[in-house]
Amino acid sequence: MIIKRSISVSTKLYTPICLVLFMCQLVIFSPHVLAANASTATSEEFAYPTVTYCIDPDWMPYEAIRNNQHVGMSSDYIIYIGVLAELDFQLVKTKSWSESLEKLKSGECQVASMLNRSPERERYLRFTQPFFVGPNVLVSNVEQAFFQGYENIGTQVVGAVAQYRQAEYIDNYYPHINLKLVENELAGLRLLADGDIDLFVGSLLSVNALIQKSGFSNLRIAGLAEPQDQLSMAVSNDDIELLNKLNVAISELPEWVHADIYKQWNNVRVIEEVDYRYFWIATSVFLCIIILGVWRQLLVSRYNKKLTLKNQQLQTLQKELLENNQRLEFMSVRDPLTNMYNRHFMQDRAAQEKQVSQRKNLPVCLLLIDIDFFKAVNDQFGHSAGDAVLVELATLICSTIRNMDVAARWGGEEFIVLCPKTTLGEAIYLAKRLKNQIRQHEFTEVGRMTCSFGVAEYLGPESFVDWFDRTDKALYAAKNTGRDRIHASCVELTEKTESEKLDSV
Repeated sequence: MIIKRSISVSTKLYTPICLVLFMCQLVIFSPHVLAANASTATSEEFAYPTVTYCIDPDWMPYEAIRNNQHVGMSSDYIIYIGVLAELDFQLVKTKSWSESLEKLKSGECQVASMLNRSPERERYLRFTQPFFVGPNVLVSNVEQAFFQGYENIGTQVVGAVAQYRQAEYIDNYYPHINLKLVENELAGLRLLADGDIDLFVGSLLSVNALIQKSGFSNLRIAGLAEPQDQLSMAVSNDDIELLNKLNVAISELPEWVHADIYKQWNNVRVIEEVDYRYFWIATSVFLCIIILGVWRQLLVSRYNKKLTLKNQQLQTLQKELLENNQRLEFMSVRDPLTNMYNRHFMQDRAAQEKQVSQRKNLPVCLLLIDIDFFKAVNDQFGHSAGDAVLVELATLICSTIRNMDVAARWGGEEFIVLCPKTTLGEAIYLAKRLKNQIRQHEFTEVGRMTCSFGVAEYLGPESFVDWFDRTDKALYAAKNTGRDRIHASCVELTEKTESEKLDSV
């Protein structure tokens, strides 16, 4: 029997093409990075520091070692994260997941590319934020009712891979379950197909791929298993600097990178090409029991149809999960009225820029914007008109700020702009430009409006709360001195710039 991957050629070409597009995006949206490198870097400085990493060598489509090469979803993530974090990842080849964990404990591997957080692993690893979420499932070889978790399993024997997070989870929270540990997911599915265990628990994507590849036509998905996979990278030896680099790189991954990696590896299918010479030999030998063969074929066909139906349902579920994850991710960082980033996103992004400012000694500023006399708009024209003003102002702010700036709705009629690599003077200039654009704009129904501005530069090391409070005090100083003004935090102002503290109409 010959087994081949139906998109093997396109898979080899896909990642390089996406990486080129990814680099182009970096060039378009981060020209200051390339400019800084071009002016200061020599050819030797482009060599990134080397970081060793280990993977699970047999966990497709997430990751595996095939022909001494790292393949799977994590292989693509390693490429993108390596570019963003400026790291040269070097694979340490292992023969099993247990061996990989031992090398992580010993420090021979500095990083694990894709794994779940668990209490046992937290003893010797530090985890990044998750970058991929997927469900776990229970697999059965008989017609059973749909399971929703482990509560109704009773005395049935459940298989799980040794040293996987699911095995540790069942042992900690469901000690009454009859658990049988196996070397890998394929070994567990074989035991299930042979009737040696009643259920097997594993990742939806990897289990589904193994069922299709290995021809386990009598196996089916029997239910969802808690908890779902929340896959992260992990760092050994308490390397906080490396952990921070990885977290920053993961947070900067565009949404389309996650979607493209998922679609690329989820579309891998296995085509089985049967050698019909063996079929004819078997037919000539078993002519006397042809009726039995026909009966068996009908039975297999019935199970294949059921399996195909279940696979279609699984694919629909996968698509819905991806869409829901994308929708939830969008909703978690966006303001529903203006479609701008929300307060939660801005706090996280400001924390990242603080780290960059402290590490590279770069300036970063906050602009706080408040609509003057907004309550009067609501009282005179109604809350619908007030909402329309907020939406128009959000559009005006986003179209006026620079590409590297980040704008968000802070709450009510307040908006905030984060200005990386920006001095206080440059931030004041941007605030003046925004103030003039707003003053000249005709808002629907209400006409001309004005805004007051507070500006403050980050003074490390200070907390975001302290930084924001200084900006907020500057805003209220602008309000109290007549509105439609720009007021900068007095802490940063020297005698030379003291005259710029108040900017009157």
